[in-house]
Amino acid sequence: MNQRWIIVAAILLTALLVQIPAVLNPDLSCLLSEGEQILDGRKLGGDLFELNPPLSIYLYMPAAQLARLTGIAPEIIVIVLVMIEIIGSLVVVDRAAAAAKLGEERSIWTCLLAFLFAVLPSAVFGQREHIAVIALTPFVAVTAIRWRRLSPGPVAILAGLGAGLAISIKPQLALVAGLPIILGAIHQRSLRPLLTPEACAAAAVVIGYGALLVVVFPDYLLTHAPMVAAAYLPMRRDLAGLLPFPIVVITASILFLRQVAPQGLRMGGDATPWLAAAIGGAVSFVLQGKGWTYTLYALCVFAIAAPLLHVRTRTLPASVRIGGFAGVVLIGFCLSLSVREFPSLERHIQALAKHPRLLTITDHIALGHPLVRQIDGTWVGSSCAQLLTAGAILAQNGSQPTQGERAKLDGIIHFERRHLLADLRNGRPDVILVDTYLQSSVPFDWLAWANKDPELEIELRRYREVEDVGRVRIFVDQSRAERQPTLARRLEGEEGAQ
Repeated sequence: MNQRWIIVAAILLTALLVQIPAVLNPDLSCLLSEGEQILDGRKLGGDLFELNPPLSIYLYMPAAQLARLTGIAPEIIVIVLVMIEIIGSLVVVDRAAAAAKLGEERSIWTCLLAFLFAVLPSAVFGQREHIAVIALTPFVAVTAIRWRRLSPGPVAILAGLGAGLAISIKPQLALVAGLPIILGAIHQRSLRPLLTPEACAAAAVVIGYGALLVVVFPDYLLTHAPMVAAAYLPMRRDLAGLLPFPIVVITASILFLRQVAPQGLRMGGDATPWLAAAIGGAVSFVLQGKGWTYTLYALCVFAIAAPLLHVRTRTLPASVRIGGFAGVVLIGFCLSLSVREFPSLERHIQALAKHPRLLTITDHIALGHPLVRQIDGTWVGSSCAQLLTAGAILAQNGSQPTQGERAKLDGIIHFERRHLLADLRNGRPDVILVDTYLQSSVPFDWLAWANKDPELEIELRRYREVEDVGRVRIFVDQSRAERQPTLARRLEGEEGAQ
């Protein structure tokens, strides 16, 4: 037992040292900034708008609050809190395995899951999907234990609560939890797998969260969610771009399982619940339809776990070991990939203003985040990007909407223009970054889009364009520009000094 937890501690410490200097990803940075705005008194659903359900923001608010109390960077606190969650999840899995008297398998489960939670995520670390899968895995483990006609003990209720939290964070992950227990019901020809304590606990959390949304955040359900459904959800990649990776990973998982534990491929095999969870992760990825790396995490975790948790032969051929290792490394590499959509802007902005109040006009979150945190600036936007507008424009141009549908889409565009106007008036940004592409693929004049509103045009006259950097146009408050040297002169001075 001591050896097992020493290995786990080494894995977590290694991951901690790797993650602390890592740069935040755009989504996490955006949600942290919005959480900080709520702590400053802004109201979600009123003067602050987020595409995702409210839990997405409140998930990171403890880190933002602790950062203010301790003076530690919130990014570091997020990493530490995720590590604590990993430990909690591993303890629940270990207690369930102990109650089931799995013996040696306990060590394999604990050490492998520690690796999959802490090391495999790489650039996905701290994302909502990462947090949700950590919370969900004990439920899958408990389901796998019951599949073998064993008892996981009372800790199963904690696993159910974690699954409920995960599904509340990402509803698509209900497929990861649901497919294994549905297979269990079919396998046993009974509804009992659907009515276990952990399944009831998960359902209670999801229902409770739904009730909370109705009572506390009615604006999101009645106003924002319909706009998201109309403009944002239809923006998705086609199946030809979504299916190849899940198919390859699931196939590789099955082939490797056939080599290390042939009996696991039977309907009643021990690996069936884990494979079902992997397939649920694949379907979740396809349903979300965006193709973003972090939405692959559930698929990758359970596709790797299915064979490796059930290795039955101690003397595997070298080719199988090398192939399995290469497969895990390749999956980890894919999760670490991140496309840099925008040029480096830190030096250009800092030459204009120290600790600037920053705003962007774009449909891409990565233009302003994590840039605003890297330059120690202040985010003054009521949202992180004009994503709804992008979806509405694509819907208008890509189909033939009816008059009623076009009016609805125009209303969504007007909604985001009104928010942008409020941001300019109330936030008084020092620097505005304007994108020149729609969905990073179609040339688009975002400044002209904003200037179609007369009030917005008047507000934007206060800003002067100082430079184009790649696809980004940089605007600065004219009163600030008059008090400071031009950007070009300052940059030339810095280059001469170097």
